[in-house]
Amino acid sequence: MLDTNKLNQLKLDFFTRFGGAEQKEFWSHEEGKAYFLSKATWAIPRYVQVHKAWTVMLVRQGILKRDQGATILAALSRIGLDTIPEMAETYDRRYPKTLMQLERYLRDKIGNIASNVMLGRTLPPPHYRMMMREAILPLLEAVLEFRGTLLEYSEKHRDVVMPGYTHYFHAQPMTFGHYLLGFHEAIAHASNQLETTYASVNRCDLGCGALAGTSFEIDRALPARLLGFDGFIEHANYCVAGTDQAIDLICAMTNLTLPMGRTCTEMYTWCTFEWNMMEISSKLSETSNMMPQKKNPGLLEDIRSSVGYVMGSYNECCARGHNIQWGDSREVQQLSESTVPIAKKVTQLVQLYNKVIPEIILHPEQMLRYAQEGFSTCSELAAVLVREVGMPFRVTHAIVAEVVRRLIDKGKTAADTTPELVDEAAVAIIGEPVGLTEEQIKGAMDPIVFVETHDSIGGVAPKEVLRMVNERRKDLEAARRRQKDRLGQLEKADQELEAAVRELIGG
Repeated sequence: MLDTNKLNQLKLDFFTRFGGAEQKEFWSHEEGKAYFLSKATWAIPRYVQVHKAWTVMLVRQGILKRDQGATILAALSRIGLDTIPEMAETYDRRYPKTLMQLERYLRDKIGNIASNVMLGRTLPPPHYRMMMREAILPLLEAVLEFRGTLLEYSEKHRDVVMPGYTHYFHAQPMTFGHYLLGFHEAIAHASNQLETTYASVNRCDLGCGALAGTSFEIDRALPARLLGFDGFIEHANYCVAGTDQAIDLICAMTNLTLPMGRTCTEMYTWCTFEWNMMEISSKLSETSNMMPQKKNPGLLEDIRSSVGYVMGSYNECCARGHNIQWGDSREVQQLSESTVPIAKKVTQLVQLYNKVIPEIILHPEQMLRYAQEGFSTCSELAAVLVREVGMPFRVTHAIVAEVVRRLIDKGKTAADTTPELVDEAAVAIIGEPVGLTEEQIKGAMDPIVFVETHDSIGGVAPKEVLRMVNERRKDLEAARRRQKDRLGQLEKADQELEAAVRELIGG
């Protein structure tokens, strides 16, 4: 009969497969120890958490004897951040990975029985998914806060008339509130995409074996619940082969940061002397070491520049992930882990932009003057000709285009449009005047009137902007409730896991 006590105390070399010598020489002791310490602060508490959940399941399924499970769980419960220095002091370079060092440490404490925490499972799952979700949650929190700020200032600036631009030329009047609300729409879409990504990430891959599952009668749902996951991924090989969770997150962050970069570029331009439509308050501005007149909107530069980091990361993830085997490999794990520092960087960018929005000082008189002079109301003059004269749109389009050409040739602006000029243009195009009154022309060419009357769904009218803001606030509150539920689920799982551990060890 086997001597289980002897087996439990047997000293084993992890690299028995090839004698161990080559691997032992790969790291120096100090290099390996430094690598361990660089990973341990984050990794060890999560590894312990996973080991606890898996051990609870093994005991409940009868795979592991209760007393053995209790011994393992008691040892795991004594491991925390304050244990890491001791683990580093006893570092054994025969175990190069952090998870292996943890198992080695447990075996030193309670013998080879500690290795049963690895029954029916492989190394990576579900650690990188836990790492990713811990990065997504604060990012979502920052995005929800940013959405609230954008909605607040969309409402506040819904009456500030300015030119709207297409192709960098005046197009139609809008308000700065409408502009910010459009920005919010893009951020809200990315916010929803991040929530979907969280749901994709928050599926447990624990218990997949190496790719084929296991012959042990495990319960994959239990550790998934104890670790706060929404469920588990069924297909065993997909558990270790899938990279979509990383690409999902990178895509969501790309959709989040692209509009941030674009609006930064526009507002940066609008702060210049030549545009002078706005400025960033002195609180967040920078000056020059040499030029005393400078008031640089440096934070907009920082945000815009850092967006490029995310774009580059998107390309990097696709390049790294396209030619690896469909199965477990180091690249799969590294691809997911590489998204975490990017998510932390994006969180900082969102928080930074959230500070900028309240510090934007508008110059509404200048914004209105540009809208009055820049021909952005011409589409409404064409619409008036359709409504009042009954002309086909393309004919009115040609007449108004002729009006604009004549005004520009004379060095005049849209504010100089008169009934006589419109009639001259009409005669040139159709051979007869159209007879609009001065009141009709002023109403058509006034950007304030334009904004007030363009009240179709999604339009620039202040009342329509306010309606949309109120609707979006409802959406935001629902998103905040979902975020609270996600955080609550993790907290509840922690409590359930610790209760299960206490029940087994009798604490």
